Amino acid sequence: MDTRACGRILVTAVAFAAVIALAGAVPSAVAQQQSPTPITLSPAQPAAGDTIRVEADLVFTPDANAETPQVIGQQIMLPIGAPVVSPQPPNGTLQHFEWTLPALPVGNYTIEAPSAALGFTVRPRAIQLALVSERFQVAVTDQQSGASPAAVSLSDAGGYFSFFDPTNVELTVKLVDGRPINGEWWVFIASMTNTAFTVTVTDTVNKDCLRTANCPTRTYTNPPDTNQNFIDVAAFF
Repeated sequence: MDTRACGRILVTAVAFAAVIALAGAVPSAVAQQQSPTPITLSPAQPAAGDTIRVEADLVFTPDANAETPQVIGQQIMLPIGAPVVSPQPPNGTLQHFEWTLPALPVGNYTIEAPSAALGFTVRPRAIQLALVSERFQVAVTDQQSGASPAAVSLSDAGGYFSFFDPTNVELTVKLVDGRPINGEWWVFIASMTNTAFTVTVTDTVNKDCLRTANCPTRTYTNPPDTNQNFIDVAAFF
């Protein structure tokens, strides 16, 4: 009997078994990485000065309770008080927990709860959006008493405004480069309120216009007790 042939068969069999094992392990690892976190934030895009509510659905015994969160630099720990049982609570059920975080400075943070984690960013709070490399300045005035429009940027091209409650989005604004189609910049405004407001978009591509207060502007006004969206495909060139 050729022992070298047996050795080759054995090596091939081991390699094939390893490939099968890896093929079975990879999907489970990928699924674990892609599984959604049970932690949610409100507001979902917090800005500096916001009080943040954190919620999570985790498996614990019914007598478990959310304890005071611990903020250490950029790390936030969400402790849960429960009897220590290892490795898994008997009769554990999916429980809903809530924590309240204090207003946090601008920066990147990581929340850690038992068996769950979430990264998020606290964005600067502003009274206007600076879009497309800060070329376009977007400001909002609201005529309703008590309103204090605050802007949160979501990307270089768009963002949203709240008026009263930072968790309540009142309108969104987006700039689109339509010059390849009609030579113009497009403005999209989606309103989710019936209060009176005016959106002013200012084009500062020519910086000298700031000194002379003569920059090209477009205004979009929503009358009281109406809900109006705006699509302007000839706003700026």
